[in-house]
Amino acid sequence: MTRTRGATLVFAALVAAAAFPSSARAECYLENVASPEEIAGGWTIHEDLRVVKQVDSAPYEQGGGGNWFVDRETTTLPMCSVFDDLGGYSLRSYMLQPVVTKSRVKICQATAAGGSVPFVPADAKPRPADTTYEVYLSYDRPYAGSCPPVRPAPGLEKSTGPVR
Repeated sequence: MTRTRGATLVFAALVAAAAFPSSARAECYLENVASPEEIAGGWTIHEDLRVVKQVDSAPYEQGGGGNWFVDRETTTLPMCSVFDDLGGYSLRSYMLQPVVTKSRVKICQATAAGGSVPFVPADAKPRPADTTYEVYLSYDRPYAGSCPPVRPAPGLEKSTGPVR
């Protein structure tokens, strides 16, 4: 392969990754760390997306009085856990580059009386009762603040959690 053709292929791959970021996201592959014999012998890999950071914008009202939202930026870290043929954790496990996603999250819903109440999505999970003394991440939990939210002081654009 000529040097010019190789450079063209690399450039095309970079353009494709920029144009289609979701399809360019790396995935866990057992072939990266295990031989064909080990794979045939029963080695496996498990991808776990760990939330490592979540930042919410200041709450804002949209779509009529009482409907409140925040813009949420979530950073996940793909962990590729490799297990040998006996089910033991392998030190060949690895991490991929962090993945950042942005979404709009509804925190308060308008009521017929003109006020608002906390919005709880259908797939929300309450805090398990057995986590009283454990470290507990509040990611993907229902909004626990007041509705309507207390407006932040001027100049505070971002926070690490819901505004209360």
